[in-house]
Amino acid sequence: MRSLSAPLVALAGLGLFIAAPLAAQNWTALGTPDNVSAGQQYWDNPSSDGSYCNSGYVVTGVAGSAGKACSNQRPSGWLPYNGAVPTTFLEASGGGFEPFLFAAGNYSFSLLSGALPGGDIAGANTDWGYFDAGTNTRTSLNGGPLPGAPVVMSGLWGLWIQLTNGNYAYSSANNQFALFGYNTPGPVNSVDPGTTWIAGLEDIYTGSGGGSDKDYQDVMFQITFQDGSTTEEIVPEPATVLLFGSGLAGVLGAHRRKRRQA
Repeated sequence: MRSLSAPLVALAGLGLFIAAPLAAQNWTALGTPDNVSAGQQYWDNPSSDGSYCNSGYVVTGVAGSAGKACSNQRPSGWLPYNGAVPTTFLEASGGGFEPFLFAAGNYSFSLLSGALPGGDIAGANTDWGYFDAGTNTRTSLNGGPLPGAPVVMSGLWGLWIQLTNGNYAYSSANNQFALFGYNTPGPVNSVDPGTTWIAGLEDIYTGSGGGSDKDYQDVMFQITFQDGSTTEEIVPEPATVLLFGSGLAGVLGAHRRKRRQA
């Protein structure tokens, strides 16, 4: 495991990793991708890897079906997806970021049904994995079989990816991550009682000028809670949204400004 960047450690030390229950998370019933415009939700956008290649088309079994070509996703050569279709997705309200962390417990990571072994990212094959929000360490899952055996998470944890521009992004739907669930759809902001999720990662910066195709399928995998009961994602306090949404460059700037004011 590797230590997170110094600015992230410093911000965590200022109490920005305080978490609240899931009351503010927007789990919304998964609809049918419509391939209308890039202004739709992150799972619903046309992609330069194929118009029907976004993460939403993958998990609904559309990508790779007749007339719905999809390229440059990981793993490759296995679409269309033939596993269980998720019922919900983590919505990013107003087009912004929706940061998320998972609670402590035992979790396993596996590729989607029918996928070939491996865990490498499409394109530049940048690094990715999970991080421990309490110990400020990140663990890579790139390039090899995913740990099907339970991984013990002693505290809050989330996902990270190194972007093609060299920066790092941390768990935030509509930033560089997509998150789907199998829970029973409820009203917006309801608690997610599910124990299984499908995550998708985007390796090119999705912000202005980043050049991303925003398909969130450069690697897709399943997360399963193994403790025999339900868990929930955790939404960070508002101060943490900046941390998740802005990447390393923004974090560095905020940290430097605070030091100058001290």
